[in-house]
Amino acid sequence: MGYYTKEFKSYKEQLKLLEERGIKFNIISIEEAEKIISNINYYKFSGYIKVFEIETDKYDIEFNKIYELYKFDRKLASYIFEMVEKIEVAFKTKLIYNILERTKELGPFGYLETSEWKDYSFKDEETGNSRMKKFRDILKDKMDFKKRILEFTMRDIKPYIEHYFEKYKKESFVPLWILSEVIDFGMTMKMYEESVRDIQTKVAEELGNFKNKDLAFYLKSIKLIRNTVAHNGILWNFRFINRINKPLVNNYKFVDDKSFVAVLIVIVEILKYIDKDFDHTELKNMIKKFFKDNTTLVKKFGIKNRDLRDRSLIIMGMFNDVISDLERL
Repeated sequence: MGYYTKEFKSYKEQLKLLEERGIKFNIISIEEAEKIISNINYYKFSGYIKVFEIETDKYDIEFNKIYELYKFDRKLASYIFEMVEKIEVAFKTKLIYNILERTKELGPFGYLETSEWKDYSFKDEETGNSRMKKFRDILKDKMDFKKRILEFTMRDIKPYIEHYFEKYKKESFVPLWILSEVIDFGMTMKMYEESVRDIQTKVAEELGNFKNKDLAFYLKSIKLIRNTVAHNGILWNFRFINRINKPLVNNYKFVDDKSFVAVLIVIVEILKYIDKDFDHTELKNMIKKFFKDNTTLVKKFGIKNRDLRDRSLIIMGMFNDVISDLERL
């Protein structure tokens, strides 16, 4: 395997290289561009440049167009982060409530008795019958769960948790309704997937009248988008490894089911269901305006209609009724 031999380049040298490769600075000058990339990691910015490539390292585009794409993506990320946060809070709230309801007879720490709300059965591959896990495996899971709970509790001690332990000195754990404020999306997902079918069904119905497995799939996809946003990744042309070939997305034949748009459909539909006051007018207008001026990027966004002009018309109309049926737009 060879060695990496690229040398450090100053901002001016980086921009000079872009100019040699066909990127123009008529609208934004090289001096202005230098200020821009000095606040954006060049390697990160190159991810936006690459989509305009005609052939290897050859371009015919204004720097301004690349910068507009960068700004669009960052603004899109801020909208999505807020939307996903609402879903995460609603999902966590509904799951916690259903676990508490199931364990209420055991008191505020009933959730620690995981046999009351976790599904410890499994399908025997030889017989096809449902069987219970061995006692030692169940016991180990209970111990692991308590360990994880303590890790989340102590990882970043919030004032209200500190106050709780100061007041209740004999307690080692916090009630589940307090714990819900510190566990993350991943832990919440794990608790949902390991819960009994009755809990899964109730949560899935409350978030959008989904089937259990469909909701789990949707939430995992949303989690990937959330992590991309949280780590400042490029969002607008995000690609999934697996297809999101589930009912919500299958209704849209012109949507690439591995694209960011596929998950955007899921996010919007869940928010429509759980929040009657959900308003995404600004998001709609921003997306329509951007692709009206940048029709060549529509396919990379996730609209796969054959004709480029048709794609631009679709994207301009797709949010008129919260991403209504694309075939009718």
